[in-house]
Amino acid sequence: MKKLLFSFALALLVSVSTYAQLATFVLDDFENGLVNFTTEIHGNPPASFDYMVVDNPVKTGINTSNKAWEWDRFDTGDNQNWAGFWAALTNPIPKGYTSIEVKYMRTKATSQLRMKVEGAVTLEFNPVNPATKVNEWETLVFDLYGNNIKNINVISFFPDYYSPVDVTAKCYIDDIKIIYDPSVIVTIPTSLTLFDNSTDNRFYDTSWINQTAPSTVVAESWDGQPATSKDKFPVITSPVKAGTNALKLDWTSATGGDWMGMVAGIGWTHFDLTTMTHLKLWINSPVVLAKTALPKIHLEAFSGSPNVTGKIQLGDYLTTDLAANTWTEVTIPLADLWAANTAFSVKSDIKDIFFSQNATDNVEHTLYLDEIKFVSIANLFHDSGDARFYDTSWINQTAPSVVVAESWDNAPTGKDKFPVVSSPVKSGTNALKLDWISATGGDWMGMIAGIGWPPFDLTNRTHLDFWINSPVVLAKSALPKVHLEATGGSPNVTGKVLLSNYLATDLAANTWTEVTIPLADLWAVDATFTGKDIIKDVFFSQNLTDNVEHILYLDEFNFITVPLTGIFTPSANKSIPAYYTNGEIQIPNYEGNVRVFDLAGKIVGEGLANNGKLRVSIEKGIYIVNTTLGNVKVAVK
Repeated sequence: MKKLLFSFALALLVSVSTYAQLATFVLDDFENGLVNFTTEIHGNPPASFDYMVVDNPVKTGINTSNKAWEWDRFDTGDNQNWAGFWAALTNPIPKGYTSIEVKYMRTKATSQLRMKVEGAVTLEFNPVNPATKVNEWETLVFDLYGNNIKNINVISFFPDYYSPVDVTAKCYIDDIKIIYDPSVIVTIPTSLTLFDNSTDNRFYDTSWINQTAPSTVVAESWDGQPATSKDKFPVITSPVKAGTNALKLDWTSATGGDWMGMVAGIGWTHFDLTTMTHLKLWINSPVVLAKTALPKIHLEAFSGSPNVTGKIQLGDYLTTDLAANTWTEVTIPLADLWAANTAFSVKSDIKDIFFSQNATDNVEHTLYLDEIKFVSIANLFHDSGDARFYDTSWINQTAPSVVVAESWDNAPTGKDKFPVVSSPVKSGTNALKLDWISATGGDWMGMIAGIGWPPFDLTNRTHLDFWINSPVVLAKSALPKVHLEATGGSPNVTGKVLLSNYLATDLAANTWTEVTIPLADLWAVDATFTGKDIIKDVFFSQNLTDNVEHILYLDEFNFITVPLTGIFTPSANKSIPAYYTNGEIQIPNYEGNVRVFDLAGKIVGEGLANNGKLRVSIEKGIYIVNTTLGNVKVAVK
């Protein structure tokens, strides 16, 4: 199940509070005849340009300033399209800024401006739209937010980025402006995809395979020619877990040899894993494969010393050997990778994943790889540290209702803890057991918290997800109620919802069934509850008083984020004009789909805008208007 982030409530909170101190500013306008943003310009390659601050040669249109920065090409005999400069900023730019605007003028129709920035992320990128004018000023926008740029310590420009190089090219730069746009919604992702499909069905371009005999790995060349070095992952169209293709890792590990295979994101994406918790991937073997034969894995960063994590055993994250022709999901805590080399610290700039030699059994093995992702999981319960009871739980019962419970010290009295079972389990080593009788005149409730009583901030989560199992067929109407409790607030509990509302059918016997409850439903039951950012636990409580004993096994409680269902995929990197009047959201010159969210992330209106108008009934307040072009905050007064 694909579970991705989309929480406007958190986005607005981050945009308003975390970056409230930021403001748009001019990095340099050159009006004093100097370059002011750095103490030294480093031409690269040297002598490729003659650069100086000069009088503005075209004081019309959008730029009537007196001065501009001129870049005049020299013919070096070895002209590079990437020629330009780099400079360390006198005042580094902190994270949170959304774009850089540059006024640009060229004398040749071929010239283009390209930028490189260095900070937590190092990246070269083009403006959102290329230059189109000649001998006329225009504004080029470089998208920092969309390119995942954090802070900037070093900046570079390539003023004439085009091949073949025209050595008579002359370009001008002016008014470098660092933009903070509060209407850009800064989302915190809960899923980042490293690999889901290759653009080529023969090889995966952003990969690399290295092998030392007598170990071998089957590899492909980028051009399919026999004489070209084969160092790319092969791609197959069957089997696949999702999409159109998957990767093939075919290796033989021999004593005295070695091998490694690297997989990066398309375009060499930079991955910020500071908010991610797990690496997930799907693997498949055409034959039964012992988990001890599986390779080691580690991550590599774009920078740092060291720039790699320690290696861990892939097989350690499987409970059994691989069955033949079966896709198996592997979930690896990133904490295990960080712990394997505590000197590694560049979690914010990850480049790729490596698979490498492990057991030297001199046997050929084949493994298909697909859907490699980094995810953020807020886990409430996975396993109990004790095989008899779960410590951070509590059961309360009022006769004649009854709930089976355990004591923390195994004493015959004071039993108020959830029992733990080693079978059945959905994942891990154990699960919880809820064994109850609901009787008229009685009552009961059972609480489950995370180990160590951690508070959970659910402002960027959308659902409570967990698994249940009954040893017999169980009518869903007999299932208990569910609510959440916060560490503070008044009230400090949500309203209750019926667990049965989130099942399509009654429970089959001895079958694990996933339950996914929208958090919006829990918030809506009691609108006065506000403690979404300090959730402590989940409660189950008495519902149907049928005076019958029921047993339910519970496992894998997570607070997750799932994609919004609806008519389009939201975008969050552009601001659009929108306002509310006469019962309508009005978006000039827009035809398309619209969603309107309140600050709790709840959809309060959606549909197709005709002539830029969508009729929606909403109260006074602040709303997020989401379109296929972008988003904007709208105040209804």
